[in-house]
Amino acid sequence: MKVNEDSLTSLLPTPGLRAELALLVALCTDELRRNVLGNFPEATTATAHHPSSSSIGLIDDNLIDLTADDSTESLTAAADYRRRQRDENLASPEMQELKRATLKFFDAWRLGVLRRLGEVLSVGPQDIRQRRADYNAKAKGEADEQLLGIGDASRSGLSTVAVVPTSLVKLDDAKRNKILLCLLLLTLSLEHYVAHSRILLQIIATSLHIPSSTLPELEATVSHGLLSTAANMSAKESTKKEADNNAVGRRWKVGLATVAGAALIGVTGGLAAPFLAAGIGTVMGGLGLSIPLIGGYLGALAGSSILIGGLFGSYGGRMTGKMMEKYAKEVEDFSFLPLKGDLGQKGEIESASALGEAEQSNHKLRVAIGISGWLVNDSDMTAPWQVFDSSTIEPFALQWEVESLKALGISISKVLKSYAWSAAKLELVRRTIFASLFAGLWPLGLLRIARVLDNPYSVAKARSDKAGRVLAHALMQKVQGERPVTLVGYSLGARVIFQAMLTLAEEDAFGLVESIVLIGAPVSVEDSSWRKIRAVVAGRAVNVYSQEDYILGFLYRTSTLQSGVAGLQAVEDVYGVENHDITDLMAGKGHASYRVICGQILRQIGFDDIDLAEVEKEEAAMIKVQRDNLEEDLIATDDLLGATQLSDQDVKEQVRAMPDERTPFQQNPIPNAPEEAKGTSLIECDNDPPEPGTPVTEDEESDEDINGRIAMVDLDPEPIL
Repeated sequence: MKVNEDSLTSLLPTPGLRAELALLVALCTDELRRNVLGNFPEATTATAHHPSSSSIGLIDDNLIDLTADDSTESLTAAADYRRRQRDENLASPEMQELKRATLKFFDAWRLGVLRRLGEVLSVGPQDIRQRRADYNAKAKGEADEQLLGIGDASRSGLSTVAVVPTSLVKLDDAKRNKILLCLLLLTLSLEHYVAHSRILLQIIATSLHIPSSTLPELEATVSHGLLSTAANMSAKESTKKEADNNAVGRRWKVGLATVAGAALIGVTGGLAAPFLAAGIGTVMGGLGLSIPLIGGYLGALAGSSILIGGLFGSYGGRMTGKMMEKYAKEVEDFSFLPLKGDLGQKGEIESASALGEAEQSNHKLRVAIGISGWLVNDSDMTAPWQVFDSSTIEPFALQWEVESLKALGISISKVLKSYAWSAAKLELVRRTIFASLFAGLWPLGLLRIARVLDNPYSVAKARSDKAGRVLAHALMQKVQGERPVTLVGYSLGARVIFQAMLTLAEEDAFGLVESIVLIGAPVSVEDSSWRKIRAVVAGRAVNVYSQEDYILGFLYRTSTLQSGVAGLQAVEDVYGVENHDITDLMAGKGHASYRVICGQILRQIGFDDIDLAEVEKEEAAMIKVQRDNLEEDLIATDDLLGATQLSDQDVKEQVRAMPDERTPFQQNPIPNAPEEAKGTSLIECDNDPPEPGTPVTEDEESDEDINGRIAMVDLDPEPIL
């Protein structure tokens, strides 16, 4: 029997090469498992700290630090406290159960992938275990040599994607690309494309020295080929073929892919060769693999329009059809807006034959959802997310609570154009946002117009939490099909994502989310919450923040500041969470500019799926926005507030309501804070220090104390030219 010249067994003609590929995949899954375990570290033993009797400390053996003082001891105590809190959280039953559930899902997925690969390569599990043991022993020896100063130290370094050494890099480019394509088809034969499968293929591609653009290109071609195949295969013919073949080797499953709802269907290995030839053969003919080979590697997926529909969420109709109506009842205006094609398209698609050539090419194996945090006009719901590259990922914008977001956006715009804000910002920049937050030092003029922001922000914030829970349930209902989702959001849109991830963690819903990017998020930096989020995100979890986001700091001032603000600072002590400080990029812009610089932010953090041409358009639009803002007149406080204003006593009551979070046990030290800010963030302990985190009660704070926390500025100063 002639072996297909394109198959893995012909690309890798010797048993040793086939075993090497099996080992590579196994080691890449080991790397992924280490990432999972990294999110749940073992408890650490705090190092005993012995305070010095002198304020003079040693920088090294030859230098004396004359600036050392008791603040060093306070910082050490705070670090020890955070470490104890982390260990207690990791040991909690809730976190241990999350760890078990995460590993259970991961191990089941890994077993399915390795079994499928072993069947094709004819490599047994014993062979893989032996080669893995040999590899680990060799790797340990090399690590020991490097600890002794032996070996190539230049191999160490940071990378967002792990690299596993393999001899397969010696193969030519065409063979390595075909190997990656074959592995993509084999993962799809499992009838889903979970987030872990995608990250696995990324690691394999990097390890094989394949350009990062190759995998998205292969995904786009395969998705087009599958949809083209389904378009040439009616659901009726496919169902009949499955029924005819049910007598031998059938297995039953619940058909998540049925358009009308869940139905019991039989799944077989029938390949529907004529439809494959007309579909996959036409689109994927240039990839170098034969039609029978592609069909064999895809398995039952290649012969069922129903399964293909399930993979793509009934050909994309679930995200825009009647299924979304029930979510709109819980959160007003809740819907997914496709960013390419007909934005007005509604309704479920009955069969792939209803898809034209353009619709087939628009659908991809991965989904991106952008979520805006507030609106000035209707276009702000979709405009920031036009930067998604539709050639590699299928882009959507999440529409939610339009009126609430408009109310917040209009309020923010008015405040930013007011005399009160112009004057207040001059005062704020002298102290930094952290000094104002932790000491409660807010300009009086700003507090008097606070209600212009507070009311719409409180409403939108509460609804963002609900929208996050609804989004999580929509993903669990597989509105996106069996495809991984990437979520990007700014401001309250980031909070929607935050709440959605916490809900997925509560429901043990893994494998749905590939990556998340939270920009200027009004959420806490508590490691326990971010650890839960990290458990349900297979790829990148990115926190983007600016230390000079004054609007976010002011809006968040009545929240529990001890837990920090992710949009203002880094998330610490959580394995795998990336932090990107964009303070320099945001210079002169502020929280209101997030909606017009999302593309620039994504480019700066190394987000792959962006359209650089759209980012350039965004940059030009940003310049115009800044120019228009300079030409607009400032709004007087009376005009901003209307007929009623807050009295001085009302302002003092607002300040009383703000939490005084001055405690030596903050989650994060204030970065780059001036001396006055550092001083206000710690309690001066006497002989009987208060318990950690003990708040100052209202009775203990007099009017004089309140006045001390208010920086007085003129409400309507002369414009600064």
